[in-house]
Amino acid sequence: MKPSKASEILQRIEENKKHIEFLPTGFDNIDRELDGGFLKKEIVIVGAFTGIGKSYLAGQFFYNMAIRGFKSAYFSLEISNEMIVSRLVGQLANIKPTRIMNGLLLVEEMDRKATARAKTIMFDENMDFYDSVYLLEEIEKAIKENNYEFVVIDFIQNIMIEKNMDEYARLSYISVQLQKIAKETNCCILVLSQLSNKVGKDGSKIVEYKGSGAIAIVADLGFFIERGEPVLDVNGQPIGNQTVKFSLKKNRRGISGLAWNMEFIHPGGMIVEK
Repeated sequence: MKPSKASEILQRIEENKKHIEFLPTGFDNIDRELDGGFLKKEIVIVGAFTGIGKSYLAGQFFYNMAIRGFKSAYFSLEISNEMIVSRLVGQLANIKPTRIMNGLLLVEEMDRKATARAKTIMFDENMDFYDSVYLLEEIEKAIKENNYEFVVIDFIQNIMIEKNMDEYARLSYISVQLQKIAKETNCCILVLSQLSNKVGKDGSKIVEYKGSGAIAIVADLGFFIERGEPVLDVNGQPIGNQTVKFSLKKNRRGISGLAWNMEFIHPGGMIVEK
C-alpha cells in the first residue's frame, strides 16, 4: 500500500472544502460555537437520563434540519410516530402533546394547533418517520435507499442486530457500524443514548453513555443533557420554565467542555436558548 504525502493530503483538504456543508441546528449559540452546526459524515451522540428531554431536543434538531431543506429521517425505537409528531406540533403550538393526541383542546388551542400543523406539513417532503424498524441492517438500508442527509436514532440501546452478542459487544458493534454508515452515505447521524452512573475507584460517580465505551469513542460530537427540577403548583403542574444544560463533552473538531444554558417551556416542551 502506497503511503500518502502531506502535500497530497493538503490538496485533498482544499478540494474537500468545496463540498463541506454545515447542517444548522437552529440554535444560534450552538451553531456559532460549532462553526455552523453539525456536519455530514458525523456521528453526534446526545445522552441523558430517562425523562430529561433528549427526544424533545432531537425532535427540534430534526425539524430545524427539515425546514432548511435537508432530507431527514426519525427512527423511533421507543415511542410511536404519533407521539413524535404530536410533540413536534405541541412544541410549535405550546400544547401538551397528549392533549394533541386525544383532541380535547380549548378553542384557542385548536387555533394554535391548526397553525402548528400547517407549519409541520409544509415541510412534509423532508421528514420521514419510522417506528417499527429496529434492526440495524434495516436502518442502514432505509438510509441508503432514501439518501437521507440527517438521521435521528432514538435510541441506540434499543437497536437490534442479527448477530448473537452480549450487551457490551452488541452496542460496540452497533456504534462502529453507525459510524461507518454515516461516512459511506454522507449523512449526519444523531444518536440518542441513555446514561449510566458508575462509581470510580475514588468513590465518585462517573456519568457515561450506557452499555459500551464505544458509543463515546465513535462520537464526533458527544453531548449530555441535564434538566433542573420543576416548580410545581398545588395540583402538581409545572409553574414556569425548567432550566436545561446542554454540554459538549467530546469534540473531535476542537474544544470540548462547552455548555449552553437553555429552557424547557411548559406545557409544549419547546427548548429555547436563554
